[in-house]
Amino acid sequence: MTIPSIGDEEYRRRREAVAAGIDAAGLDVMCVFYPARVAYLTGFHHIPTERPIVLILQPNGRSSLIVPAVEKEHAESSTSVDRVNIYFEYPGAEHPMERLSAALTEIKARPRRTGADHDGYVPVWGYRGPRLSDYTGQGPVDAEMIVESLRRVKSHDEIECIQLSCDWAVRAHHRMQAAIKTGKTEMECYAPAATETLFEMVHEMPGWRPRGFDDTGGLVAEFVAGRSTAMPHGFVKGHGVQPGDVLVSGAGANIDGYRSELERTMIVGEPTPAQERAFEAMLALQTRAIEEMAPGVSAGEIELATVRLAEELGVADKLRHHVGHSIGLEPHEAPFLDRGDDAVLEAGMVFTVEPGIYFAELGGFRHSDTVLVTEDGRRVMTPYPRALKDLIITP
Repeated sequence: MTIPSIGDEEYRRRREAVAAGIDAAGLDVMCVFYPARVAYLTGFHHIPTERPIVLILQPNGRSSLIVPAVEKEHAESSTSVDRVNIYFEYPGAEHPMERLSAALTEIKARPRRTGADHDGYVPVWGYRGPRLSDYTGQGPVDAEMIVESLRRVKSHDEIECIQLSCDWAVRAHHRMQAAIKTGKTEMECYAPAATETLFEMVHEMPGWRPRGFDDTGGLVAEFVAGRSTAMPHGFVKGHGVQPGDVLVSGAGANIDGYRSELERTMIVGEPTPAQERAFEAMLALQTRAIEEMAPGVSAGEIELATVRLAEELGVADKLRHHVGHSIGLEPHEAPFLDRGDDAVLEAGMVFTVEPGIYFAELGGFRHSDTVLVTEDGRRVMTPYPRALKDLIITP
């Protein structure tokens, strides 16, 4: 199986587009701190720690990375930036931010023309600063959207990665659904199915490895059972699958750092009338949201159309979150299918579509599909049964 990936040429094109944006904004330089943006522009995926990492981009196209010594070989082997600048440790005898300050001085970047996506490194794992502005004397120009505007519309290769992620998610979910048995805990049902599918990925795609900010091992297939589903982010409780349970699942795979999302609501045994009504209402909401998607449609209108239907169906008070979000290098990206988001859909955008309704006693009901906006509408990338008849688990 051919594994799609993002090549050096695409990374160079991305950096060239950012350089053009820096030039158009009248900036001398842009500092990129956010890990997913660093990966998007360089191919250097890393685990964020207390050690600052920053990408420096200039309007002339020059690029450099400042990384700690623990990332030296990783950075040098995975990116085509012009220079990799190594410091030893954080906080160190010389603070890493002093290395950045020296680099900005070297290229004669003026404080008022220094852009960044954050005022310094994003605090994680005990990092405590200082900020970029502590060195420049003023806050950087907010240049975040120079990068984020590029990330919204996916390239051909990005879409290929996401589609393969969807394909593996579908395979894992089928195997997991077939393995669900009453009397077993959730983990006893899904862990062997996920592991078996992961081994198939390794066997069928020689050289494949998960990349990026991934704590799943490269593939996830799991579900929450019973009343825990009434919480949108319910946790696995390990109480055991019981007849009458509502199950809400999730599956996805990592292909060159790109993600997808497939979620289904399943019911153990013959559904009750109340479960049937809730399921059909949820399915109608997701169907409406998907049908609304097309180039030129605002993200906010998709949610509002879904909410209007929820009001007609009498379940508006059971909504707990917006309709969906973009997905790619991160499980959640902007823009969002939310009434407060003014983004307009374009061909090449990829979203999860997942309106859910939640009942304290009955449980939660949510499907999620990964959906590509096409030139003439939309295409569901996760071809998995959505009807209740296909999602009933035999006790």
